[in-house]
Amino acid sequence: MDSDFLFQNFEGVLSLTKRKAKILTFLSLAGLLIAVVLTVIFAFNIDNSKYIPGVIVLGCMLVLNIIFLLQGNYNSAVRVIYILPLAVYFLYITNYYAISIDEEALKGILRMLYFGILYLFVFSFSVKVIFLFVAESMIVVVYYLMVQNNLASIFTFQSPTILSIGNPILELLFVGTLQTLFYSFYNNLINSTSSENYTIQSRLGESFRQIEHGILILQVQRDLHGEKSGMIIKRTNLAFDKTFKVTREEVVGAQFSDIFPKIFRDSFNWQEVFFHSPQSRLQVKINHLDKWFIISNVFPEPDVIIASFVNITALKQETKRLQIREERLTSLMGSLPDIFFIIEKDGTYIDYVSNNPELMKIGQKDIIGKTIFEMGFSKPMSYQIYSSIQHVLENDNIETIEYGMELPTGKTIMFEMRLARLNDSQIISIGRDVTAKKEYQQELIAARRKTEEASRLKASFIENISHEMRTPMNAIIGFSNLAINKKFSIDEQGKFLNIVIENGEDLMNIVTNVIDISEIETGSISVKMHACKINESLEKIFHKHKNAIQKSNLNIELALELGENSHSLEIYTDNHLFSKIINHLVENAIKFTKEGKVTFGYK
Repeated sequence: MDSDFLFQNFEGVLSLTKRKAKILTFLSLAGLLIAVVLTVIFAFNIDNSKYIPGVIVLGCMLVLNIIFLLQGNYNSAVRVIYILPLAVYFLYITNYYAISIDEEALKGILRMLYFGILYLFVFSFSVKVIFLFVAESMIVVVYYLMVQNNLASIFTFQSPTILSIGNPILELLFVGTLQTLFYSFYNNLINSTSSENYTIQSRLGESFRQIEHGILILQVQRDLHGEKSGMIIKRTNLAFDKTFKVTREEVVGAQFSDIFPKIFRDSFNWQEVFFHSPQSRLQVKINHLDKWFIISNVFPEPDVIIASFVNITALKQETKRLQIREERLTSLMGSLPDIFFIIEKDGTYIDYVSNNPELMKIGQKDIIGKTIFEMGFSKPMSYQIYSSIQHVLENDNIETIEYGMELPTGKTIMFEMRLARLNDSQIISIGRDVTAKKEYQQELIAARRKTEEASRLKASFIENISHEMRTPMNAIIGFSNLAINKKFSIDEQGKFLNIVIENGEDLMNIVTNVIDISEIETGSISVKMHACKINESLEKIFHKHKNAIQKSNLNIELALELGENSHSLEIYTDNHLFSKIINHLVENAIKFTKEGKVTFGYK
């Protein structure tokens, strides 16, 4: 059963206050249960019944703890520890109820007070609270010594104490000071790590929100049997909210079945696309928006879907415009043929008229009187034209043939020839120049392929960047959580923070690479040529990757070959871009080499 409803007054699932409140609540419940059991046991044992007041005080403290936590008042729950001296009074100071009144009583008092200081170290968010409790503890010890008529012992080192210092006041002061110093260091460490983590998350979140295409992140929900029971919208970006006219507060955390009918309506089967059998890529039209989108789904991890919505409305409109233009040109060319031929049954040209500027240099004397077998057609084409002539004369239908004609200039023109019956022995051939049409169709196909490839590459790019960023982010979040866990030592926490820093640097490298790619695509890279020492640049790259290989314990040997060992050797280039290119090449070589040797350099 999920107990988060008990902590609804504490903000943030990963909130440090909320996590401490959970631990404190469960410890208080466990302690209260033990207090009740002890009270019952002592009630039936006359010799131990005198301990009941002290146990009751502890139980009341735990009850107050729970009440304050349920009200969301965490600080008041922590400060309940100030009542602890009352329990100390009943258990160790008053003669009638005390557990012991010998020299072990002082140690018992110190143990309970040290527990209170440790409690505040773990759960408090203020050094002042610890300091006040230490002061209260010192008053309790002084009061105990007064009751025991032993107040003078605070000026000696003969008292039985936990740390064997011999002076309870000095020992309390020592423990309180030590805990305060530890707390200050621990709190500064937590604040520093939280600040860095918050900065990184803010930057990534802002980058995600500013992506120009709509992005939607969905989380699949499953029932006790592992079957899909629904999907929750985890996140959207600004482009998605603006395109589909929704607000982040309206959609984030909502069931997809409650939101999608409003966003997509009946434009497409969104349950099939996202829920039942998620599709990787789909082209849809959102009718009520009158817009076309390419929906690309990626699955970075089980039960998580990242969907991108690329608006291709302008591309669709341009394609439709080109199609309409193509139809108009085709109609125009069909109504205004370029070439007319009158051909006899045996294939002899008897008339010729051309309005094609390319063919104006070919006169009638070059065509009339010749047969189709003398016009330079290939044998198969010549026999096809001859066969079509006979077929048209016999069946009185229209035949269409496409062929190419090479002009004296060396240029080849493509024609569409339509043959129709003119009389019993003659046909009319209407030739249309379709060279431009054929080239246009090829260009249209190439443009469509280029557009589709660009969309595919963009979707693949988003998927790869999402995957590459997720790896260091997971490490940053995971080891940040470990670094604030009190179960680990300071050294271990330091190691965790080093890992966080390393992964932060990896994340920064990814972002830098993305910026480099963007600069390459937009052509905004400027080359600054100057003389640079090539050997010095190559050696820096070599030592950088050599150290990385040693740290990663890879079974790879890295070698650098220099054609000239002189450090004064210079080349004229952009040293920054040159070093960056060589660094990427070496980095990729190491990345895709499992074992062996990687050598780079020059001759």
